[in-house]
Amino acid sequence: IVSAAMLILASCEKEVPVTGLALDKQEAEVQVGNTVTLLSVIDPVDATNTNVTWTTSDASIATVTNGVVTGVDLGTVTITATSAENSLYTAECVITVVPSTGQQITVSGDITGDTKWYAQATYLLSGFVYVKNDAVLTIEPGTLIRGVSNTKATLIIERGSKIMAEGTADAPIVFTSDKAPGSRGSGDWGGLVLAGKAKTNKHDVEAGVGIAEGGIGTEYGGTDDSDNSGILRYVRIEFPGIPLTSTANSEINGLTMYAVGSETTIDHLQVSYSGDDSFEWFGGKVNLKYIVAYGGLDDGFDTDNGFSGKIQFGLILQDPLKSDQSGSNSFESDNDADGSLLEPITSPIFCNITSLGPLCVGTLPEGSMHEKALHLRRGTMTSVYNSVFVGYPQGLSIDGQKGNSPTRADDNELQIENTILAGMTATFVEKTGTVNIPYTVAQHIAYFEDASRNNADDMTIEDVIGASLISLTSPSLLPASGSPLLSGASFTNTRLTDSFFTPTAYRGAFGTEDWTSGWCNWDPQNTVY
Repeated sequence: IVSAAMLILASCEKEVPVTGLALDKQEAEVQVGNTVTLLSVIDPVDATNTNVTWTTSDASIATVTNGVVTGVDLGTVTITATSAENSLYTAECVITVVPSTGQQITVSGDITGDTKWYAQATYLLSGFVYVKNDAVLTIEPGTLIRGVSNTKATLIIERGSKIMAEGTADAPIVFTSDKAPGSRGSGDWGGLVLAGKAKTNKHDVEAGVGIAEGGIGTEYGGTDDSDNSGILRYVRIEFPGIPLTSTANSEINGLTMYAVGSETTIDHLQVSYSGDDSFEWFGGKVNLKYIVAYGGLDDGFDTDNGFSGKIQFGLILQDPLKSDQSGSNSFESDNDADGSLLEPITSPIFCNITSLGPLCVGTLPEGSMHEKALHLRRGTMTSVYNSVFVGYPQGLSIDGQKGNSPTRADDNELQIENTILAGMTATFVEKTGTVNIPYTVAQHIAYFEDASRNNADDMTIEDVIGASLISLTSPSLLPASGSPLLSGASFTNTRLTDSFFTPTAYRGAFGTEDWTSGWCNWDPQNTVY
């Protein structure tokens, strides 16, 4: 009788329906091969049927069993939980599957959607990799990217797209060779290319629009000087720079900036052992701070085709054993290849530059092609302030073979002020042969030594760097106590009153703080990555 009564009572209990379903996470990350657990939350808590079914939008990226999600491949999926009692009640979680620790990922072809590269993985660039269609490539601090040798590996950020590579002093982002320590060399891979919409005097497609060198094919240029190609901060680029074809001027540099705009952020960037120029600008108005050109085969800073940005705190350190058949210079600058008057005129402003030539490091080998500290030619209006150039076979050449750079110097459009030329084999160099506007050694001297410019050309290498030569693998960069570099700077020139510039008392890139410390690598050849 009692059992029958209980059965009757149980049958009379009313079922509690489900009125809602949620998950404890709406977004989550999981590494390839790992799992993350999602918990379903049924409302009300005393619902009779709390069972749910689980589905994934793409089982090739992530699977799900009883709320346990397993990462299968890189990508994003939606995991859906559905009430077993009432399919109207569902809840979703977006799962991003990221690389596993140590995973190697080969990247080739086009990146056409927003993409993130993660620090726990290593990325292998193979061939030309284009970021296009307004895509944004985000790279985590500490990420390692290797260029696959013999593929012309190059990362190209096209107009409208962005790279957001924001490392830290403790975790810089590193682009480097795929070769083992001890066997790396200049030009093991291509490099990094930014193409923007700022102004340039190139006219490959139409006035103001150029095509990137060497078969890359990317168009650059436009009318937006404030264009934004993203952020490069605390980034190293090691062993880049290759000739892309057998045609002249078809190389890729460590960092090539084609018409990059002023809203782009570039600071704390080191290019090491490039097989061509370390930094080259083709038009544009991007500004840079705290940059290092280290051991490059060709020029340290090469400016062309209407570049008019500002650079402060730059270091060039040359390796005596590395020079290019075209002649390796610290600075090389042209308005364009013809020395034309096409606008915009190449007119960058460099301030607080320290350029340590090969003679600061050692003796030049026979056949060395190291040449000039500053080769300003073909109509350029490059200007330099509060800087020091030391230890080159040749110092300053304002070259009038093509274009009107000598006239620009005499008209005070091309300015060099509060700057030191020291320890040059020949401090001033006159261009000989057929020359459009001759500029003699005497004219160079009269220009540079004009008292209003406050320049100095009577110091030795030892006066600037001390009694010991510079070590390439452990360079001493701070001026010694009492050094002439610790004073003599001036920021009264109206070109330097822009808020971009940080006024200093010292000339060159360094005062009492070594801003390369912690994130620069002075021995990339032997670094184990």
